[in-house]
Amino acid sequence: MTKLIVLGPNPAWQKTLFFRDFTRGAVNRARKMETLASGKGINFCRALKCQGKSRFTLLQFSGGDNGGKLDSALQEEGMDFISIKVTGETRCCTTCLDENAQVMTELIEPSFPASADDVRAFLDSCDRELSGAAGIAFCGSLPDGTDPGMYVKAAELAAKHHALLLIDAFRDLEEVFAAAEKVLLKINKEELEKLSGEKGIEKGLKKLFSTFSSIKYAAITDGPADAFASDGKMIARYTLPELSYVASPLGCGDTASAILLSELCSGTELFPAFQKALAAASANCLNPTPGKFAPEEAAALLPEYSVRTLSDL
Repeated sequence: MTKLIVLGPNPAWQKTLFFRDFTRGAVNRARKMETLASGKGINFCRALKCQGKSRFTLLQFSGGDNGGKLDSALQEEGMDFISIKVTGETRCCTTCLDENAQVMTELIEPSFPASADDVRAFLDSCDRELSGAAGIAFCGSLPDGTDPGMYVKAAELAAKHHALLLIDAFRDLEEVFAAAEKVLLKINKEELEKLSGEKGIEKGLKKLFSTFSSIKYAAITDGPADAFASDGKMIARYTLPELSYVASPLGCGDTASAILLSELCSGTELFPAFQKALAAASANCLNPTPGKFAPEEAAALLPEYSVRTLSDL
């Protein structure tokens, strides 16, 4: 079974409030509340656990009462994780889910910086855990005020261990790309345009592949609109089916990232791997837990994600 390392340095204790209707500027009374451990790294790992194709270890910072609740919840879920204890309180995120309109509003608390000693401990753990790993994922931003060089140093460790590096972020990546050996970039269309400085998927991809030699694969999403994948030579376009029901879109991007990295590190070619990732992301929409999906539902959706076009980049 493939081994993956997941860096989720900025987790959250998640509250989801369910409303029949949510009205901005008014008093809204939730009919139900659910709490769970969340954040991009945790959602990523939850999707890996649902897939059951790769073993993984999650690395994160954790602090205060929220951090304690988060660690306990991960233990109950059977997650393999390492928490670097920090003095700052782990942030809390609140999702307001309008069930009638099938839209959500996300409220995110500020996070506290990890110290230089905390970062050093995190990277030391990363180096140890990368032994024998086929892939590593950078999931989300660092806690506010944390040394931005942390991801650069982690990219150097990924290169040292020859692990495929998935990046699900788009800010301050030039030094990360320079330090990395082989990168799988998974971002959305807006992020691609900001990162490349180009308008349009094809122009943006051409710019990135020609500028950064470490980028080996790219996967681009655009909400419910068409998605794209490229290996720097060919580009594939996927048309997403319209779902008749959406419980919550929270965690869909993390699910797609997790399944894509797992499939690639397990030997699946890029274009069918992204097809499976998109189907799993849609299956994640069918329940309110971020990163959770039923493999049989993903398998049922898979035929609807056939590649519409495959052309030279």
